[in-house]
Amino acid sequence: MKSAILEGSASAAPGTLGEPPRRGRQGILLNVILLVGTLLFSCLVMELALRIVFARSMDFSMEMWKYATQLKHAVADPQLGFVHAPNRTAFLMGAPVSINSHGLRDREYSEAKPANVFRVMMLGDSTTFGWGVREEDTAAKFLERKLNANLPPGFDKVEVMNAGVGNYDTVQEVTYYETRGKVFHPDLVVLVFFINDPEPVPVEGKGFLIDRSYLIAFVTNRFDGVLRHMGMRPDWKQYYSSLYNDEKPGFQACKKALASLADATRANGASVLVALLPELHQINDDSYPFKAAHAKIKDVLAAENMPVVELIDGLKDHGPEDTLWVTRQDDHPNAKANDLISSQLQQWILANTSKRAGN
Repeated sequence: MKSAILEGSASAAPGTLGEPPRRGRQGILLNVILLVGTLLFSCLVMELALRIVFARSMDFSMEMWKYATQLKHAVADPQLGFVHAPNRTAFLMGAPVSINSHGLRDREYSEAKPANVFRVMMLGDSTTFGWGVREEDTAAKFLERKLNANLPPGFDKVEVMNAGVGNYDTVQEVTYYETRGKVFHPDLVVLVFFINDPEPVPVEGKGFLIDRSYLIAFVTNRFDGVLRHMGMRPDWKQYYSSLYNDEKPGFQACKKALASLADATRANGASVLVALLPELHQINDDSYPFKAAHAKIKDVLAAENMPVVELIDGLKDHGPEDTLWVTRQDDHPNAKANDLISSQLQQWILANTSKRAGN
């Protein structure tokens, strides 16, 4: 019997030995299709769930991603990278955000400055933009209200324009003024300098899916968080301090941009002030970790005869540091901090402003 079976097997049709039956191949294909379909359906469900969960969240990473995808668009100038898309609105980090027709988080302004108006333009990043606070609680609007209640000599009104854009560095802020901001003819340009401003110009937008998919953005952000938790990303203090190494191209570009701002404001008949905004984690004692970085920037400003205000002086000793933060996990300045910032700027402006011919 054994030999007969072997002989029968040997007489099978050529080319079929060892191949699965056609029905078996169809079953595998169906299983693959079912698996892919299940995965796609699961991804769709998770995508919809994340859109609901993060519609109005206080999750810093996801809200920043929403900000980049909903309110910004790329521009050709590599020194600028991106700007606010005009006439857009969003709800971000617990606050409504409206962008005007000129790409500012502010009301509308005429390019021509009205007579007897003292116009201030505030340049900066998300701290100036007002991340996590209402428009009226930004430092720019606090300052505007205070100056209109106590006008600089010779003026009838003060306008403070908020030109802050999240993720901007000094190069972008200066480029914005030189290419777009100067058309508003500000009398004073206030550049709010934050500790990470010597970073290279960032690039917003990473492709079709990352710009549209909450799921991909969520997974990417959480993966980055895991790497930080495991120590595979640099310590934040070490990282910020490293930005001020003289051999870093970003620091050299930052210094060049500050010098360019000094020249541009002089050429346009405007005054300039640089306000050094501290990192708000450790400001109440004498152990602020970035004193050396601030000193380097002040040396650059001194060489260009640019005045400077150390905002840490008016921010420290107003309670625990986290009472100045948007949330316990996000140390962007909240309304309390912006109020304190604006008071220092108001004091400097009133002490250094008088009406000039042509205003």
